[in-house]
Amino acid sequence: MAARSRWKLLQSMILSSSNTQHNHNTTNIIQSPSDNSDINILSQISKRKHQGFNLFSRQKREEEWFIYDLYDHVTLNVRIKIPRAIDLKTTFASEYSGFLNTGNICIWPAEEVLGYYCMKNENLFRNKNVCELGGGMCALAGLIVAAKCHPQSITLTDGNPDCDLFLDVDMRSMQMLWNKDTVYDTKYDIVICADCTFDKETHPHLLHVIRSILKKPPLNDKSDKSMFILCAPHRGDSLRAFITLLESINEFHVELLVKYDDKIWQLHEQSLKEEQEYYDRDTHYPLIVCASWN
Repeated sequence: MAARSRWKLLQSMILSSSNTQHNHNTTNIIQSPSDNSDINILSQISKRKHQGFNLFSRQKREEEWFIYDLYDHVTLNVRIKIPRAIDLKTTFASEYSGFLNTGNICIWPAEEVLGYYCMKNENLFRNKNVCELGGGMCALAGLIVAAKCHPQSITLTDGNPDCDLFLDVDMRSMQMLWNKDTVYDTKYDIVICADCTFDKETHPHLLHVIRSILKKPPLNDKSDKSMFILCAPHRGDSLRAFITLLESINEFHVELLVKYDDKIWQLHEQSLKEEQEYYDRDTHYPLIVCASWN
């Protein structure tokens, strides 16, 4: 119900703000390649006045293309296409609503945090076959893994066939719908996912995908460790509900990391003090869930 409510809020905000969109404080604007009117509308949606932790400096190269600075003289050219407000108004019901389309509205803070966490723990990914689930408009975390973490291969997936990650990406990408009745054959050493547990109705399907594609290590060989890494905020009881489901099958060792990076924790505490009006730890601070086979 919470996910449906957010989409109703999104629709009402878009349809009601055409006459008032220029009255917003520009300090609350989301930085995106859209024009200012589109940005002002998007900044109202689902507490998006909090712009994330800005873990990477970003420069606009040209329309829709940005350069992310990944440190150590490594940059990443990323296409970020935020839908225009007029498109959200006219095609909202079909193209931009529902679970499969949340990743096409913006890059959510958890996606950036997941990319940063992966980059800081690059040893987990070296020479591994990695898959990102629900990568959204550009699968930022997966691209960061490809650029910084020396994987053997990277596969970017999303359920929406129109998602931009299927274009202009020099690596394997494919549509992957989560369905507990579907057989998934390809196996991966590492599976990553950002902010994909907000809709509890999808939890059984996501769990089935994880069990299907996460490679099981050979018997009596704990050195060949595979792992599922989820980065997501609490969002009410949705994250806890997924962790409970994950633990209930008694197949995984599950670890919940709250303070997993000093820089991110410091930015979180700073946001609690300086953005009291709209920073909500339940919505804006992503936690890390690590799960490996028992």
